[in-house]
Parts: sequence; structure tokens; C-alpha cells
Amino acid sequence: MPNAEVDDAFAALSSDAERGLLLSGPELRRQAGRRHNRGIALTTGTAAVLAVAAIGAGWALAGDNQQKSALPPAASAGPTVSSAAPSTAPSVVPPPVTSAPATTKPPSSPPTSNAPAIPKSIPARALISPDDKGVSDFHRYDEPEPRPEFCGKAKFPSQDDVGVSASVRMFYRGPGTPADYIADDTLFNTVTVYRGEGAEDFMSELARAVQNCPTGKLGDLEAEFDSLGSLGLGDSSILIDRSYASTGDDGEPSNNGSRQHTFIAAVRVGDAVTLIDTRGYESASSQRKNVEAMAKIATNRLAEWR
Repeated sequence: MPNAEVDDAFAALSSDAERGLLLSGPELRRQAGRRHNRGIALTTGTAAVLAVAAIGAGWALAGDNQQKSALPPAASAGPTVSSAAPSTAPSVVPPPVTSAPATTKPPSSPPTSNAPAIPKSIPARALISPDDKGVSDFHRYDEPEPRPEFCGKAKFPSQDDVGVSASVRMFYRGPGTPADYIADDTLFNTVTVYRGEGAEDFMSELARAVQNCPTGKLGDLEAEFDSLGSLGLGDSSILIDRSYASTGDDGEPSNNGSRQHTFIAAVRVGDAVTLIDTRGYESASSQRKNVEAMAKIATNRLAEWR
């Protein structure tokens, strides 16, 4: 603004001031100058403050950046990769796992049975002998005697396992009977060697025959059978009572209600069986004690041989 205009303005203001409205022109000019100087000072101070603030902020930012750069890197959830150089040593491969060696060796040859081989024939020493006390009229058959009769329900499939068999017949006099006196009994002794488990099977079949045939036949006679249990000999044994209506010396029924008793004794030793079948003598019954004594002799003979 030109100085003339400024002077005119201040003159007007002075006129107003004189009327009580405004300050005088020189006063206004002086105050305006003070305000101008204060404005400059304020502006300069403000600028200085802003400059200092800016510098401080810069230092703060710089410090913050330095602090951030000094922090360790965040841990990674992934696997850590080693920075070590790979080893040049060869890796050791574990030997393959193998099963432990068997502690037992397979047999070089198949196991053999303890039983001796089937003989071609039954020797005399395996049977009751004519030299045994009380024995007379001894005879060995060319063919073995058939097994004892029972009834149609008696089955003997072990017959298929028979290897070899032999039979003898004799009269027997018990202790106390003179040699020149009539015999007490007639005995048949049969020894049979079986294949496999045939001997055990025969003993079981014989016991079942008594159970299945409480009555049966002895030739033309009606017979009754009863098991008397074990003899306690050999590997297994059985004594069977067989009875029928008494007959006279002529073989005809006595019809007096009495019964004649005979016995069947069987003893197993290993794979062989010795069997005694008594028939009495004429019209006399067999005596159990004599049968048991002869069964012991027969068992010893078989055991010594087999």
C-alpha cells in the first residue's frame, strides 16, 4: 500500500480515536510495529520448535530403526537347516535284521518207533511152555485160534492190523493137584503182534464187547459175560468172566440151575497181546486163581521176548 494511503488511513483512525472510537494513529502504528515484531519472533520460534521437533523425530525414528534392526529374527516353525558342511565320512548302513537261528536242528532221518519190527513168526519162548509147572498135553497149532465169541454187536476192526499170531493148547493142573490126576482146566494161549496202534485198539474193542454183549454164545451154549476189571499186568489188561448153564460129562445140560464158569484174560505189552481162553475140563469150571497165575506167566514170557 502507498505511504499516502497509509497516512490517510491513520489520519482517519486518529479522527475516530479522538471521538473515542479508536486509538490514536501514532499509538496504533507503535502497537502494529510491536505486533509485527512479535509475529516475526513467534514465527521464528515456531519454526525453530518445529525444526527441533523434526530433528527429534528423526532421531527417534533412527533409534527405533536401530532397535528394530537389533532384534533377533523370529523363530521359524519349519525345520532348521544346518549350515555345517556335509561330512565326507561314509554313512554306516545297519545290517538287515534277520530271524534268530533255530535252536534245534531238523532230524536227519525220520523218527523211528521204539517197537521192534513185526517178526515173521511167534517164537515158542513168547508163549506158555510145556516146561511151565502144571502144564501137560501141550500142542501148538499151525493156525492161530479165532478170537473169543461174544455176540453180533462185538466188532474187532483191529483184526486188519494183525501182523503175526500163534496159539497153543494145554491142560493145566493147579498147585496141590497131583500130576497123575485129571486136569483142572483146558487153556488156549494166543500171542498176537499188531501193526501201529492195533494192540491198544484190540484191548478197547474187547472191553466194549463185554459192555455190548452181556449175553452171547459159546458154541451152541447161551453164555453171559461180565468184566472183572484189570489184572494189573503189562501196559493194560482185562479179566472177563464167561458163564453158561452147567453140563454133564457128556455135554448135555444138567438142568439143575448151576452154572459153569470159564475166563478170558488179555494182557498187552507194547504192540503185542497175550490172551488166555479157558474152557474148564469136562464138566468142571475154571478156577479164577489158576487163570490169574497163568496170566502172570504168559505176561512174563511176552515181556521177555517183546
